Amino acid sequence: MTQLPDTSSSLLSALDRGESLPARWYTDPSITEREITHVLRKSWNYIGPLSQLSAIGDYVTGYAGGVPVVVLRNESGLAGFVNVCRHRRHEVMKGRGNAKTLQCGYHAWTYDLAGGLKRVPRSASEPNFDLADFPLLPIRAEALGPFVFVNLDAEAPTARSCYGPVLDLIAESGVVLDTLVPYSREEWRSNANWKTMLENYLECYHCAVAHPGFNAAIDVRPDVYTLETHGYFSSQSGPVRPAALEGKARTRLYDVSGTVRQSQYHFLWPNVTININPGFPNLSIDVWTPDGPNATKGISEQFFGPGVSDEFAKSLVAFNKQVAAEDDALTDSVQRGLLGGIPDKGRFLTNSEHLVIHFQKMIVEAVGTY
Repeated sequence: MTQLPDTSSSLLSALDRGESLPARWYTDPSITEREITHVLRKSWNYIGPLSQLSAIGDYVTGYAGGVPVVVLRNESGLAGFVNVCRHRRHEVMKGRGNAKTLQCGYHAWTYDLAGGLKRVPRSASEPNFDLADFPLLPIRAEALGPFVFVNLDAEAPTARSCYGPVLDLIAESGVVLDTLVPYSREEWRSNANWKTMLENYLECYHCAVAHPGFNAAIDVRPDVYTLETHGYFSSQSGPVRPAALEGKARTRLYDVSGTVRQSQYHFLWPNVTININPGFPNLSIDVWTPDGPNATKGISEQFFGPGVSDEFAKSLVAFNKQVAAEDDALTDSVQRGLLGGIPDKGRFLTNSEHLVIHFQKMIVEAVGTY
């Protein structure tokens, strides 16, 4: 039997009723391809901390919708490029560091810090070859506070216009962004669709059931745990539990008694999350990237305020990893249910899961009829 296409209007109407996207939106490779093209390649992608781009020649590499990218600091400021050589399309730069020139490791085509092609071995004897015709392709790169983003879409609104107010919300937590120091960076992979994972992040309805440590540290009751949408980003926040502050939590916790008393969890469309936990000033940032329809790969970077003790840093990282492991067990199970395809749709509680609905609506509006 031929399956009728999902129209944007029918999907949006269903979401208003609390009905989820159909299961195939989480398992169909062609939908994932459309999300990469119409969502990730038209949005701001986090690339790294601004503190690692302070000197001329500093660079960081990453990906935006599967496209290799590099951001560096040159005489004019921040500059972003597609990190692909104009010769045989080998990636030019690797990792992070400092360089005087950008040289491809395949055939030594060499570019300056403005992206211009300056040296090509054997090109002097090549007819009709002009170095000026083959610069690195530029892309947009912008700093938002201490974070650097790139965008492949020349027409997209600025990063600040999309996310700017999140900086003020973070300041309310007691975290001073300009003082944060990078602590760790890890890559990870999970066996669930990227939307499955982010939709789990976007609600705390499950926290009291599935996260005993998180629930012991942070008050997740619906009358005090807030969920708000802000256009291109959304925010969750909850206060630290008094019992945790007094050392009377029923489960062992890290030290939550620092200057930060308000947890904050921000989602920046389409795939970046920023997390602040109670205790010593801290912040982590995660990127969630499709790895086919049934897996997600990502990076997690942890930052702390100056003077953090090694004990606190290790204990908070361990706390975050425990919560992540609990979430992975949930989302892996959800993905297996989605792969089964029955039932085709789920039913949200609109008062507790409206951030998820907001996210799904943005997906539908970006991807269109399918």
